[in-house]
Amino acid sequence: MALRAVATKDGNIVDTVEVSTTGGPSWIVLSADRKNIAADRRDVARIVAEIQDEQGRMVPIAENEITFDIQGEGKLIGVDNGHPQSHASYKTNRRKVFNGLCLAIVQSTARAGQIRISASSSTLRADSLTIATRA
Repeated sequence: MALRAVATKDGNIVDTVEVSTTGGPSWIVLSADRKNIAADRRDVARIVAEIQDEQGRMVPIAENEITFDIQGEGKLIGVDNGHPQSHASYKTNRRKVFNGLCLAIVQSTARAGQIRISASSSTLRADSLTIATRA
């Protein structure tokens, strides 16, 4: 189902916005705020895991648990979902999404190379991405 709003001015269409009801959760989509970080044991990248339906729309009611796996020259230093009432530990490799989203923070080691971040869930298609670490 879709809701469409059309804005007009002096009889001319100036903007159109359409909002659609999403389907059920289908897959995880990862994105990073940076593609490269310094290999200095301090630099971090923020990885967002978003739950999407078959049409590629974010599912705002998703509550799936995501498990993160880190390989290469980095380590997972925290996870969160932004839920104000959650008391779950930040120092783990799994988190339930809240409003279809959760966050992982990855920190570099002292060696240059690559960090591969994978996210999986028992009922969703997994995703992964790679971040380079530079000396």
